Amino acid sequence: MAISTGGKCPWSATRVRVSLLVLATASLLSLPLGRVARADDRCGRELQTNVCLDANPVCPAAQPPFGINAGSWPVFQGNVQHTGVSPFRGPTCGNQIWSQKLLGGLVAAPALAPGNPGEPETLFVPVGKAPLCALNPVDGSVYWCETDDQGKLADRSSPVIGNGNFAYIGTRDNDLWAIDVPPAGSSSATVAWRQKICTDGDITAPPIMSSNGLVYMGSDSLGAGTLMAMCPGPTRQPKWCIKPVGGGIRNASPALSPAGDVLYVLFGGGSVLALDAQSGDERWRIQLEPPRSIGRIPNHAPVVNPITGRIYVGLARGLWAVDPPSSPGADPVKTLLFNTREEAGQHLETPPAVDAEHGSIVVGATNGLHSTLYALAMDGTLQWQRDDLGIGRFRSNNPPVVDASGRIYLTLGQSLIALQQDGSDLWRNEYGNQFDSSPILADGRLYVGTNQGTVYAIGDCPSS
Repeated sequence: MAISTGGKCPWSATRVRVSLLVLATASLLSLPLGRVARADDRCGRELQTNVCLDANPVCPAAQPPFGINAGSWPVFQGNVQHTGVSPFRGPTCGNQIWSQKLLGGLVAAPALAPGNPGEPETLFVPVGKAPLCALNPVDGSVYWCETDDQGKLADRSSPVIGNGNFAYIGTRDNDLWAIDVPPAGSSSATVAWRQKICTDGDITAPPIMSSNGLVYMGSDSLGAGTLMAMCPGPTRQPKWCIKPVGGGIRNASPALSPAGDVLYVLFGGGSVLALDAQSGDERWRIQLEPPRSIGRIPNHAPVVNPITGRIYVGLARGLWAVDPPSSPGADPVKTLLFNTREEAGQHLETPPAVDAEHGSIVVGATNGLHSTLYALAMDGTLQWQRDDLGIGRFRSNNPPVVDASGRIYLTLGQSLIALQQDGSDLWRNEYGNQFDSSPILADGRLYVGTNQGTVYAIGDCPSS
């Protein structure tokens, strides 16, 4: 029998509010108390007003070694100049050595380096909410895939491995994580600290590291841009901080000059900023293209020629070159080396690979699902192009990479492709899932992951 309520809800509004309050309180009490307090402590009103409040030019004492760990591929695009060039020869065949399925998708490239000094290399894979998994590169077995903390997606931040036993990675919860890497073979890792950007700034730009251990992290930070240099060691401490930079930093990793004294940052989708790497003092800035909303996709990381110091940036119009000032008081000089928009209506959303030894720049350009791979001389002259590689886009984190012999490796759509230095086919593998990130190279091997979380090892060929 129906119960009449006189046209009113059986529960009063007051009872509903009280019940919701009880449920909310119960939910909060069910969380670890340290987590609630920690979140409150890290983003109080003062830090929301001034995200640079904690910066201190004097770093806490820390034990060496400092700098990036010596490894096959310890940082985004292989080195702090982001050239995408390996000192090793890559695989000459598409032989699959192993595959490993992880929980979550891969949209950023792994790193390959010793997790602790004196140990063999470990494959560090940014995946899902882990946000980092450590694999044995020999057979793909998983060492660990969790830490003693929880966070959000690793997104497009490749890790950097260094300062002895640390892995640094940015996540979608506005944090840069410093993970204390355990000895090889351990089953779990601990988090030394997390640096938060309290103005809603996802850390999607891959961090890099100076030779004295400073870790550079960039954030969109509500479109204004935040840049921090974090001290080495187990204590969380920003050495210097800039907010606002003048535009958002999304996905685009900073790069260092060949001497390591100048930090280059692409912000706002079209401008380059040069800073003193130790103090954060501005040296110069230059606008290449008008500011634009860069969304979540483009990775316009600057790439630095390790011999000449020239800076290359791929943007909407094409490939730009910036020559730093030749003397104090002089201005930087910009040159549009190759206009892909005028050439084929294409734009660049990913950095080039700069092979200074072989005098070649390799870059992918895209219009819709049609893409072209270009090889240019160092002055921008076209050497060759391939527009028949298949359907797919060069977006954000899938720039081409180059081995010591000038061979080129890339992902496009569901294809993993290897080309000779002259652009001719070497080998090609097809997979059932999309690639959103680049391969990385080791001696005779290649490692790559799909956006469905499967990691592949390719190589061990007779003539690599």
